Amino acid sequence: MPDLPDLTPAELTAFAQQFGLEPSLTRLPSVGIVNRVYRARRAGQNVVLRVPMPGDEEDTLTESVAVPAAVRAGVRTPELLVFDDSRAVLDAPVTVYAFAAGRSLDGLDWGYGDPRLSRAWREAGRALAYLHAGVQEVPDPHGRLEVIRPPDPARTRQRVLEAGRLSVTETIWATDLTARLLSENPPPARPAFLHNDLHAGNLMVLPDGSLGALIDWGDAGWGDPVLDLSYSGPLAAPDLLAGYEEVTVLGVGGRLRLLACLLDNATRYLTRQPEAHEDSELWYTRPATALMQLLRVSPRVPEWQEALVGRR
Repeated sequence: MPDLPDLTPAELTAFAQQFGLEPSLTRLPSVGIVNRVYRARRAGQNVVLRVPMPGDEEDTLTESVAVPAAVRAGVRTPELLVFDDSRAVLDAPVTVYAFAAGRSLDGLDWGYGDPRLSRAWREAGRALAYLHAGVQEVPDPHGRLEVIRPPDPARTRQRVLEAGRLSVTETIWATDLTARLLSENPPPARPAFLHNDLHAGNLMVLPDGSLGALIDWGDAGWGDPVLDLSYSGPLAAPDLLAGYEEVTVLGVGGRLRLLACLLDNATRYLTRQPEAHEDSELWYTRPATALMQLLRVSPRVPEWQEALVGRR
């Protein structure tokens, strides 16, 4: 992914003066398509200045509501030190965060089965459990937090059949199973507060795999807690689930709803056309990868294996 354009020296100087940053700011690699990110010092503390592209403000506005709630719940995430929507320098809201320890999990070469990778996902699962249990309400006067919708098997069936990537019989089997799992295992009556973007790029980890921080809250909202466990794809899901259930009991119904989310994602991604610049090893970039990964990990969760092979 190409880097976003740098801020000009004049813009950097203006932000440094506005927020009390020491003059030398260091550009950090772009890991998304919205924010320019700079490392800086403020009052003797390492901080991060994040400046979205003008017009790409929605995530920053959501974070201004979500991050303080996560910090209050004790989730390991950088504190939001400054949220400024004055637009005095650029036509965009700007934030300053405490610096997050560790490196992005996405930039490490830990393969499936590496104990460091397993530890990272398990600790992330525990963090999600604390988040879901610890945030009961969030002041949100401007409605920044949306309701996160569950899978829609009927829509997935239509998309897959129209794309012609799977036989009619197998498409019906997969979407019928997804619908049945969701119907038989309803979510909690009270929705949970979700991070809703838990992938490797948003996990900061230490060299031994321990969790440094969970970052990037721009998609946070309310919904079924299992949605947070499904976002990283099938290979990560069993470790996330194991860590989550070290803190709280998700139960058989929750595990089967998680399978439904993973199966719906895997079936939907059969319609995806890979883009030339995308990493072919990422689970969501190649159409059949998620299905193969789900097959690979299903023996780790007995309820999944039973649901996938035990029904006719």
